[in-house]
Amino acid sequence: MNIKLLLDLIAKYESESAIVTQGVKSGYDVVVNQAFKWTPPDKPITTMTINEVLDWQLNAIKVYKIKTRTQTGYSAVGRYQIVYRTLKDLIGVADLKRIFNEETQDELAYTLLRRRGLASWIAGKMSDDRFTDALSQEWASLPFNTGYSYYAQDKHGNKSFVTRDEVMKVLNEARNSTEV
Repeated sequence: MNIKLLLDLIAKYESESAIVTQGVKSGYDVVVNQAFKWTPPDKPITTMTINEVLDWQLNAIKVYKIKTRTQTGYSAVGRYQIVYRTLKDLIGVADLKRIFNEETQDELAYTLLRRRGLASWIAGKMSDDRFTDALSQEWASLPFNTGYSYYAQDKHGNKSFVTRDEVMKVLNEARNSTEV
C-alpha cells in the first residue's frame, strides 16, 4: 500500500499549479490564489508555526471580505489546501507552536484521509467509489460521483480538475503498490 500516491494526486490538483505564479519552492508553501492576491504571506508557510498560519488565515479571510465587499473569504494553505476551520479542528492547543512544515502538512493530510475512511477502504469495507466520494468532500478538486466537484455549486466557484477514472487509477496503484 502506497498512500503517498494518493497524497501526490491530491497535491497535483490542489496546490501545484500555483507554485510558479506564487514564486514558492513547492506546493507546501502555496496559499489559495484569492487570498494570495490580497494578502500574500510575509514568509513561507512552511516556516510558520501553526498559530501563525491560523492568524494569517483569519486575516486573509477578513481582508478578502473587505476588499471584495462579500461575505466570502479564502484561507486554504499548503500542499493539501487546508482551510482555517479544518486546521483549527485538527490542532490541539499544544500543537500551536509546531511548524507547519512538510512533515506536519503530510501528517495532517493523512489524518484527513483517515477521517474520510482510509482504514475502511484499505480493509475492503469501503468501495473505491465511496472512498472517492468521501475524499471529494474534503478536497474540492476531486470529483464526486456526478463527475463535478462536491462543492461545484458553492459560492467559491470550486471545480474538479481530475477525472474519476484518474482517481480510480491512482487508488488501484496505491492499493497494489509494494512501496510504503
